Amino acid sequence: MAEDNLTKFKEILDKLPKDKRKFLYKRLHDMPESKREAYIEGFVDKYYIEPPKEPKDKASSVQSILVGVLAALAIVGLFYFVYVFNKTAMDKKFNQMFGMPADETFASETDESGIIGPEPRHFPTDTPTPVPEAATPTPVPVPIDHPDLTGLVIVIDPGHQENYNHELEEIGSGTPAEKEKATPGATGVSTGVKEYELTLEYALVMKGYLEGCGATVILTRETNDVDLSNSDRAQIALDNDADYFIRIHADAAPTDDYRGVKVYVPSTGDYASSAASEGARLAQTVADNIGSVSLGAVQSNMYTGLNRADSIRSYQLVVGYLSNDYDETLLGAEGTAYKTAAAVASFLAG
Repeated sequence: MAEDNLTKFKEILDKLPKDKRKFLYKRLHDMPESKREAYIEGFVDKYYIEPPKEPKDKASSVQSILVGVLAALAIVGLFYFVYVFNKTAMDKKFNQMFGMPADETFASETDESGIIGPEPRHFPTDTPTPVPEAATPTPVPVPIDHPDLTGLVIVIDPGHQENYNHELEEIGSGTPAEKEKATPGATGVSTGVKEYELTLEYALVMKGYLEGCGATVILTRETNDVDLSNSDRAQIALDNDADYFIRIHADAAPTDDYRGVKVYVPSTGDYASSAASEGARLAQTVADNIGSVSLGAVQSNMYTGLNRADSIRSYQLVVGYLSNDYDETLLGAEGTAYKTAAAVASFLAG
């Protein structure tokens, strides 16, 4: 086993609560020796990330806003003070600016027509200005200057599903490791949102947005009550001759301080040489657009769906960590799914 992986694995374990450490030790003990190295490698790939920067202190932001408001009030007060002591001269200047006689002043009472001043002013009438009829809204509207994705075939895989499938499948050639065919995924630490529900919501918004940009989009699932293994999902991308295979996830980490956007890419296949840099670009694009931080890309052979579809451009997009309060709130906020879709469209357009 690579010494570096073992060191990183131990660092992760040191951060875990005692019960979780015991669980992992028992799992490794019960596992055949031939599979331990692959398991540890996958665990390190998934969880060994530098703790991201915490969001800007809210107290500092509130202080900045208060300082700005007080400064604005001070400026307004200064202008009013100047006006009070120079009222006559300034009134003449204003009158001249608006094409009125320099000595015209506003009356203190309304005239018979109800309009202040010695002469009627032109006010808007009660007749409404005609407004062009709005176009029929699309399910997911896209901006006029949206990227042109015409001709692209994109398969989107909402990660996980409602029910377990405990049967094992090989994660790919070249490694003896096996994984369960399907799981429900993570659960939100505060709201209890299920990963399989959230990923489907994001996938449906993304489908509508990318179709609005001209792409042909296929979802691996459109309901939560399905039974699809990871290899089944990859096969859908292959069967549709997809240009891109995008798997949407919202992971859980061993400790609650991990947060951000991360992308996994295959370490084998036709695009292995460029996958890491492109994955990092996708992570950064999404993070910038939703107001998160990028955790970059990890190239790995530990993900069945990526391994089985490595003949096409495949990305496992982790939009955040449901084990982190900040990420869970962000992912559940109105508009985050739409911003994620817009970022993916921008990425696909290059």
